[in-house]
Amino acid sequence: MIKNSKINKFNNYKNNSKEFFDKMAHKKHGDSFRHYENVLKYLNDIRFEKLLDLGTGTGSLLEKLEHRIENKGTKFYGIDISSKMIEVARGKKLNAEFLNGDSENLPYENEMFDIITCINSFHHYPNPQLVAKEIARVLKLNGKLILGEIWLPPFFKSIVNKLLPYGKSGDFKIYSNSEIEDIFMKENIILEEKKYVCFTNYTYLFKKI
Repeated sequence: MIKNSKINKFNNYKNNSKEFFDKMAHKKHGDSFRHYENVLKYLNDIRFEKLLDLGTGTGSLLEKLEHRIENKGTKFYGIDISSKMIEVARGKKLNAEFLNGDSENLPYENEMFDIITCINSFHHYPNPQLVAKEIARVLKLNGKLILGEIWLPPFFKSIVNKLLPYGKSGDFKIYSNSEIEDIFMKENIILEEKKYVCFTNYTYLFKKI
């Protein structure tokens, strides 16, 4: 009974995220743009063939990468729980394969990607360890994960996390730097660098070992 209750709770977060972002599909999301320059800087010196963007939304990151990355033959992939956002992403006619799906159960082969990006979506996932495990599964050995996430000072974080269950956008939890590092370390994905973006955001660079 307790297990079923937990599953229902997690499904509620997913449904809230899907409904919220379906409604937001045609609006701009400025917070994510703050991370994009850091993503580009991290990718400048990396040769890669396949990149997956988790929580891709309308594909705005992949759109920017397609115009800025000079790696010829690079294939981009994007996945998002919001079918409406995926419709918008596909309408951009990028060199990318977009799927409507769940990051807890990625429809990709093992060790398929050189790079995985996840910008401002990890705090929506009600099973963060399962998502980290899936990232580790589809990421190649020595592959890179670039994570952009909200950050708050401990006092504010504790208050916000208590309020999140009452929200309608599907936000599950705001993490500390050490919590994020621990989640991925359990899957042999280690933190190499983090960059402070602004008062409420960090961009993290991880490597699968």
